[in-house]
This record gives sequence, C-alpha cells and structure tokens, in this order.
Amino acid sequence: MKKEALSRDSFGGGGDSKRRFIGNMHDPMAFKKLCRLGWDKTQITYRYNSEKFRSIEFEEPHNAIACFGCSHTLGEGVRQEYRWSDVVAKTLDLKCYNFGVCGSGVNSHYELVNKWVPIIKPKAVFVFASYHIRFDLYERGKRFAIHRQFGDQDKIQMQMWRKLISDDRNLSLNHKKSIEAIKYICLQLDIPCVIIKVDDYYQDVPFQAHARDLQHPGEDQHAHIANTMLKEFYNA
Repeated sequence: MKKEALSRDSFGGGGDSKRRFIGNMHDPMAFKKLCRLGWDKTQITYRYNSEKFRSIEFEEPHNAIACFGCSHTLGEGVRQEYRWSDVVAKTLDLKCYNFGVCGSGVNSHYELVNKWVPIIKPKAVFVFASYHIRFDLYERGKRFAIHRQFGDQDKIQMQMWRKLISDDRNLSLNHKKSIEAIKYICLQLDIPCVIIKVDDYYQDVPFQAHARDLQHPGEDQHAHIANTMLKEFYNA
C-alpha cells in the first residue's frame, strides 16, 4: 500500500516561516527585494513524507539518488522541484530522496547516511556538507545544534560551545571524521559519492540570499549547486 505524506504546508519549519514572510512584506527594503525575486506572488509548498523528510516516499524500486545536508539541501525558502537535489536527480533521470535537515551538522549527515544508505542502496549519494562550526548533540533523544549564530542556546549549551571553539581541532576533526565515515560507507557499498563542503563552495561562489526568507540560497543558486555536484559526479 502506498504511504501518504504526513503534511503539506505553505511555510517551512526553519527560516521560511509565515511570521518572517509577513514581517518582510511589511518592511520596505525586504518587500522590494521579495518583489524583485518574485516571491510576493510565487507560492511554495512543503510536502513531507512519512519519515518526516521534505521528500517523496522512500519506496521500492529505489531507483534514486540520496541527498544529505542542512537547510541548503532541504531547500528552505525555495520550491521543491528547484532544489539542487531535484535538479541533479532530474538530470540523471532518477528519483530524488532528500534527507536535508534544517540546522544540522555533518555528524547528523553521517548518522542519516549510516541508517538509510544501506537500506535504500541509492544509485549515488550527494552531500552538501554543513558548516564546520556546527556541532550536533543529543539530549534525551532530541537533537540540537551548537552554532555561534543560533540565538536560542541556553547557558549550558553556550558553555559547551566555548569549550568546542577553544581549540579549532575539535570542530575540524568532527567535520573531517564524519565526512570520511560517509565516504567509507559508500565505498563499502560500491555507491558513487559526491561531497561538497558548504564552507568551500561559498568561498568560491558568493552567497546569494534569494530564497523567500531572504536568508537561504535561492533557486538560481540551487541550480548552480546542482551543476557543481554534477560536474564532480561526472569527473569522479
């Protein structure tokens, strides 16, 4: 029996909130930018599958690619079919399984790769690896990311953050070992794997906050990310 998507929303669970959109519509500068980008009239639908990912269902046959990352992969503030993951899948004539999680770091990417890739055995794995300064922790079963840009951290989390950044090796090693672990899983399963680090990508390409929330990459930048991923895939 075919599974039904859990929900369908007009706004995202991260930066692309209804509250931010209304606020931007009432801010003269932000409203002007929204109109220039077409977001004053363009609708976005967020469809979540039964596993709570903004993706189609993970159903056999798994003739698909699997994409992992943070909100830049989930596609916060852009239409689903214009995300880099969907553009790559369409180019390769495969289904798109998107495992993007807002606010997540590379250790969360690894956790999802480790859980799902051996099950679905995708034709290829693509990872837009989150910022190296982001670190995921778990407390009573709930994930939270420690990040200097997140303003909702409590005192204990801020103390942990200060300890982490006291030596750059803490974050650098976490980032490196998670990426190497993802590569190893794909190697063991003989699955092509493309990993592009968000930090490296935005060093070479200017970040353009053209998504509807005016905080995330827009559809034009998602197209460029897709082309970058495909170039790496074809050259592998």
